[in-house]
Amino acid sequence: MKRMNRREFIKYAAGLPGGVLLGTYAWFPFTLRNEKEIKQGVKKKDKARVADGLGTQANSSNKFTLVIDAGACIGCRTCQWGCKEENNIPDVIAPPWIEIFELTAKEGFMGHASIQELKEGATTAYTRSPSEGKWYLAVQCQHCDNPPCVRVCPVGATYKDRDGFVLMDYDRCIGCRICVVACPYSARRFNWLPGTLPPDKVNPLVPVRYLGVVEKCTFCVHRVRRGELPRCVEVCPVRARHFGDLNDLQSEVSTLLRAEMGSQLLAELNTKPSLWYIKRGKKWLP
Repeated sequence: MKRMNRREFIKYAAGLPGGVLLGTYAWFPFTLRNEKEIKQGVKKKDKARVADGLGTQANSSNKFTLVIDAGACIGCRTCQWGCKEENNIPDVIAPPWIEIFELTAKEGFMGHASIQELKEGATTAYTRSPSEGKWYLAVQCQHCDNPPCVRVCPVGATYKDRDGFVLMDYDRCIGCRICVVACPYSARRFNWLPGTLPPDKVNPLVPVRYLGVVEKCTFCVHRVRRGELPRCVEVCPVRARHFGDLNDLQSEVSTLLRAEMGSQLLAELNTKPSLWYIKRGKKWLP
């Protein structure tokens, strides 16, 4: 029997009679939060959407973009751990917001490799990196310009802000997980278990999510709107990650995408991701 990957399983299960994922368990979170609490949460941000309650406003003139140099990435997963620490992600959230796949592609990098090669060769279970003959692909929320997760959310908990961030209003989320199924990048995480963090490990700028809601990468909106880089970009030891405003023609990301041929994951789906991949590689290292 052919072994299913996570995405294939989700699609299959959602299509079963009654909807195994979206039928039997779809309203499970309602048993975790009472009706009054949910209604209060829905009303809380009706007047004005402010990212994560930080008081930092979106600027519609910005188009924030993440460029990952898959030719330079060594698969060390430092970005993954930096993200975990920055965003109050407990150990019970698995997989983490950022996943790093190790691949073997006979024909080369990304678009030049066949889909079958990528399916057969991808793994996140490697223990050492970099390995000869391997390359590494980081996958996370793509902050799409045309996000399917926003379209399907029945309560508006997932929304796209004016500067391009696709964000979560955790007070609205009812845990139906329709967005999880709709996301073609498997970038969303449902909190099946309560996450606990030691008080001294909590970042006060990021809300601690509770049991029964969906969460995902935010491009560290709480940092970016204060003029800082996302944590994953800041900690990358080989400078494989680059972040900036694509509307600024002098920004690093604009310069990179003019100089290098960029690729997007599943571009044929017309989700219009804000995450680009290039393969400049070691030429870019200091």
